[in-house]
Amino acid sequence: MTPPIALLLDFDGTLVPIAPTPDGAVVGDDLRQAVAAAIERLEGRVAIISGRSLEQLDALWGRALWPVTVAASHGLELRHDGHRRAPPPARIFARLARAADARFGAAQGVVIELKSYGLGLHYRLAPRLRPLVKDWAEECAAAHDLVIQEGDMVFELRSPGADKGDALRAIMALAPFHGASPLYIGDDFTDIAAINAARALGGRGLAVGARIAAHADGVLESPETVVENIRALAAGAPAAFIT
Repeated sequence: MTPPIALLLDFDGTLVPIAPTPDGAVVGDDLRQAVAAAIERLEGRVAIISGRSLEQLDALWGRALWPVTVAASHGLELRHDGHRRAPPPARIFARLARAADARFGAAQGVVIELKSYGLGLHYRLAPRLRPLVKDWAEECAAAHDLVIQEGDMVFELRSPGADKGDALRAIMALAPFHGASPLYIGDDFTDIAAINAARALGGRGLAVGARIAAHADGVLESPETVVENIRALAAGAPAAFIT
């Protein structure tokens, strides 16, 4: 018997387009409704795995996120069935955020994103500063035993100990995910670990756009295409996510 599908989704660049700044992302009613319908269709087997903090995701989604299993902060935070587990917040990132602001500052176009377990240094508005941002991130990582995660026009300093592959494995061990076939969808380098984990558990991984297409089993054109496929899956369409 073919196992049922579990749908595990990245957020930025997968469910919503990449915005110029982190707080520019918008979760529309169409996305909320599509995810709610998928949860009902898949009997709860829908999860979001994101580098954002749980606090950030809740602020963007509102109550619509409560029924969704969420692994935030690259898996350091996990909320399932109303229960959250996470280590104590790391104070180092607030200090580094102040240092980053003093060194680069918003006036130069570097957007500093403080998270519960990380610090994003977004240089999308100032691509010329990439080498300086990279060098500073490497200095901080070496000095404070942190991990650097490069993404789409961002260097993120984060606590070691988890990645999206770990998050996917943790979720797939929970009911009602256990025994299902994971389908993971993501768009950036952080998602490769989750794609590999999904494959190891007998599932698949899809890329959104070309950035990590070589690591995936198929490619979806855009977040809009992802949402269209979620709606189709929720409606029982057999062609959903066939690439």
